Amino acid sequence: MTRTSGRRAPLLAAALVALGVLVAAGVWWRYGADDGAAARDTARPARPGPGTTPLDLELLDWRNAVIPGGLCRHEGSIRLRDGTATGVSSAFDGPEPHMPQDVSVFTREVAYGDLTGDGRWEAAVPVMCANHGSTAAGQRAMGVMVFDGADGRLRLVGTLLSQQPRGGEPPNMITVTKIAPGSVTALEGFYGPADANCCATGKAESTWRYTHGRLTPEGSIVRVTPSPMPR
Repeated sequence: MTRTSGRRAPLLAAALVALGVLVAAGVWWRYGADDGAAARDTARPARPGPGTTPLDLELLDWRNAVIPGGLCRHEGSIRLRDGTATGVSSAFDGPEPHMPQDVSVFTREVAYGDLTGDGRWEAAVPVMCANHGSTAAGQRAMGVMVFDGADGRLRLVGTLLSQQPRGGEPPNMITVTKIAPGSVTALEGFYGPADANCCATGKAESTWRYTHGRLTPEGSIVRVTPSPMPR
């Protein structure tokens, strides 16, 4: 059995105490001293690193993508299955308060173009929110979500909403026709007072401007006036 002599024990104890102080100081320097820097880093949007691979949005499986829930007044993200998500919790009312929504993506109408001017295509994805299991009268919101994938992840640039007044129970429909650096152009189908839920007769051409990383409505020109009420 090995035994520590009386002379060496105090020296060993002192060495252990000194080692503990050094370790504690190192932990504080590594984690405590960087708290402010970490807070500042999380407040800034992440920038793509030199090894980041941009997403090819044309190859993305939109039918099974994860999209933000804000358009449908859902807290959090919405995961699609074959182009839809059913029974999504929502702040929209229907026949009952906060009635769950069915969310649909019109994958055949996804439009592509270089909005940001970086040489890569962004994607404009039409999304519809409707009361669960309802008809056209239960449609609550329709918008076009514009996504960018330059930093290797799907990032929402903005959501295009109708610039024409909502004159019917269903929301106005928006179909993107052109995406160019700095602008998006779309056709709107909007309702008049005599239009049935199936068929909006008004037509408008609307544009949105992309500046400082944001999309803002620029203007809407009516091309076809909706049908008036019969006399």
